[in-house]
Amino acid sequence: MDEKKITENMEKCPRFGGCSQSFCPLDSEVNLRSGKKHEVCRFMREAKRVNIRGREFVSGGSVMPDALLKFVPESNLELLNKPSQDRFKEIAN
Repeated sequence: MDEKKITENMEKCPRFGGCSQSFCPLDSEVNLRSGKKHEVCRFMREAKRVNIRGREFVSGGSVMPDALLKFVPESNLELLNKPSQDRFKEIAN
């Protein structure tokens, strides 16, 4: 796939313009990218729960919107976080 088509698919995400993550689930060549482990899309991160002074904070684990799920290349489905994978399966049926 050429770079233009890859970028066009990634641009379907409304956060694309301001996103600085190295790993995007809409990138059909994400397996060729390099970067640090924490440079992954919010829809690839599992929920992380942290208690600070008795309050629970949750980061990651966001469900990818249905409108975007249809543009995720099949080869990248396993890279999505569990809630996004589950939603993909729900709408596929």
